[in-house]
Amino acid sequence: MRARILPLLRAPRTAGAALLLLATTSLACGEITVPNPNNPSVGDVEAAPTATSVAALATGLLRGTRTNVAESVRWLGAFGREGYPMSVTGASLPGSIRDPLNGNGFPGNVLYADPYRNIRSANILLEAVDKVPTYTPAQKEAVRGFAKTIKAYDFLQVIVTRDRFGAPIEVGADPTGALAPIAPRAEVYAYIARLLDEARTHLRAGGTSFPFPLTSGLAGLNTPATFVRLNRALRARAAVYTDDWQAALAALGESFLDTGAPLASGAYHVFTTNSGDVTNPNFRPDLLFAHRRLRTEAQRRADGTLDLRAQTKLTTVPAFTVQGITSDVQFTMYNSATAPIPWVKNEELVLLRAEANLGLGNRAAALRDINVVRVNAGGLPALPDDFAGDLLGELLYNKRYSLVWEGGHTWIDMRHYGRLDQIPVTAADPRLFDAMPIPVAECQPRTPQPTGCGIVTGITPTPRAAGAFEP
Repeated sequence: MRARILPLLRAPRTAGAALLLLATTSLACGEITVPNPNNPSVGDVEAAPTATSVAALATGLLRGTRTNVAESVRWLGAFGREGYPMSVTGASLPGSIRDPLNGNGFPGNVLYADPYRNIRSANILLEAVDKVPTYTPAQKEAVRGFAKTIKAYDFLQVIVTRDRFGAPIEVGADPTGALAPIAPRAEVYAYIARLLDEARTHLRAGGTSFPFPLTSGLAGLNTPATFVRLNRALRARAAVYTDDWQAALAALGESFLDTGAPLASGAYHVFTTNSGDVTNPNFRPDLLFAHRRLRTEAQRRADGTLDLRAQTKLTTVPAFTVQGITSDVQFTMYNSATAPIPWVKNEELVLLRAEANLGLGNRAAALRDINVVRVNAGGLPALPDDFAGDLLGELLYNKRYSLVWEGGHTWIDMRHYGRLDQIPVTAADPRLFDAMPIPVAECQPRTPQPTGCGIVTGITPTPRAAGAFEP
């Protein structure tokens, strides 16, 4: 039985229509506005695409990617003990921090299904763009570069969650095609790199503007020539995840990295309260709590106060306990229904450059960039030039506090460097997972069953005392 997940890789044509409907909703304040008076179906887009229907599908890709990131914040954030989803019943805790992960009913399957839904839409868009009679050659190139960049990012969202289990990459737009094989991790990352590099070539030939609007969260990155900088930022992130340090540095050199610019500048996913749009799902003070360690492990400034990132991103609230887990800390970054979620920030790029240089043994260069973030984002004193301590640990500390609750960076980074067991656990939250299972509905039609199907038990480091992280 191919329930729920598998149809997204070989979906009926009507399944994608909802994406078009979503994409055509009008948004105010500089957001996506694509009129769609005829309500085109996916079949219409494939058979006789118009500039309007293709624009609707293109802007729908941004909305799909936004959904994926919003889900990653809480799921991957919980895996890395950045925070917890603490419903009053406690039902949100099993499966994110406690129980073995069951691919048959794991709620995190959404981080498999949704990216593939978006990937299929990108494939439809890539097939349709040549058929738009009013597009110029440059406009077609701009659309191709945009679609391949988003498609690559969606694949990256899949592989960071499934990691050692791999993921399907031969996912075409044809819903009747053969079932895509599950490729190993290295092949998925190689494919992502190839897509991003192809997209860069398209974007460079894409003229002066996209034939569809982008959101205000992409201000400064909203033309083909400037969107290349976001493409390169994503390329650098993927390269760092695979220890391809030289490729990371090359990509960063073409990105929007700038130590003279605000560290918060970059690309953001935006939300509105307008009819038909969605609000930020992580604006949930009734549900989402921060892990206390973000406060207790924060370094101290020269005046004895906490790292500025801990001060500005966290707030103390009345203590709440459910199923043995207690928190009196919440995040302040998403303090309204319209708060944006970072996609890639200048701050991350500075730290990625430090990471790549550290990987190459360029310790002095890495230290300079770490100090840029320590001083300007954390308000901490610069590390001395002869710092002989754990510079990787210092890098990971700064990535944690600079990127906390923005997409699971702590979990991804600690897994990358074999330091998952340094994430604190207690008797109430004993399990740490290194990957999410492949959904059972993806496994059942395959013979033999791929690795990663069924139960993922995780690791169980020695629990530390429940009060060990409190002052």
